[in-house]
Amino acid sequence: MDLMDNKVSETNLMVSKYWFGDYSSEGWVVAPSDANSLFERLSHYSLDFMILPSWSDAVSCGFCSDRGEYYEILRDVCILWSQDKIRSYRFSDEARLIKLVLILRETDHMMGRVAEQISMWERMMSPAGSYGDEKPKDDKHWEGNVQQSDGISLLASDIAGMKGSRTRIARDIIYRSEGLLPNSSALIGPLVAARLLAEAGSLARLAQMPASSIQILGAKNAFFSHRSSGSPPPKHGLIFEHKRIHTAKKRVRGRVARTLSASLAIALRIDCYRGQLDPVFLKKANNRIEQAGICA
Repeated sequence: MDLMDNKVSETNLMVSKYWFGDYSSEGWVVAPSDANSLFERLSHYSLDFMILPSWSDAVSCGFCSDRGEYYEILRDVCILWSQDKIRSYRFSDEARLIKLVLILRETDHMMGRVAEQISMWERMMSPAGSYGDEKPKDDKHWEGNVQQSDGISLLASDIAGMKGSRTRIARDIIYRSEGLLPNSSALIGPLVAARLLAEAGSLARLAQMPASSIQILGAKNAFFSHRSSGSPPPKHGLIFEHKRIHTAKKRVRGRVARTLSASLAIALRIDCYRGQLDPVFLKKANNRIEQAGICA
């Protein structure tokens, strides 16, 4: 009976929770003004703070002396809150996947630029070389062209070795993407799904995008050119890497891209809010995409 009486009395008091204290018909119970204590209170009762706080209430209850002190304490608490959110996100699977995609992107750019400069150097050192029929160098060329006294050849060997590291990074991205984006990875491929995530910045933001935005995600240069100069709008962005788009006939490519992006928008929402593979949805989505690629 004592516990029941306590619950009834708490209900009758109608406690209103503020970030700096609790208010009931019996008066104020002020929280400590220490920023760390207030942050712990804010983390624990964040869903219960339904009333917009006022600095005048904080002064009247004795929490602070004036408006300036109120906002000074509030600023310190907000800084602690922001640092905690940033720290939590930085160690999340989503942030790590995005960082791996960015590392892979920079690795590809660096390897491509260095390999191009090495090829130009080799043509400069070979007077009989031709600029017109030069073919891209493969791994065997880089590995078999090493002389210990030649820095360029050693650099070419390093580029060949980096390709193995690049492959391992790509495998890690595939593994993490299939875990974080199971339906999107199954629909469009784990690497493309991860690149879409990195382009959007977060899964929540990507899941809120309409299909039309997902369709051209990654084609910002073409989109800005369309807005500024009136050039034709882009039909697709990163999703062009999907085999059903880049292998489709040109006259149905736009239809396939629209159908794929519409299904992908649903898949992203399932990944964001459910996080589980949905075989029934994937089967229907693949059938729709396949039908869109059939020429009328």
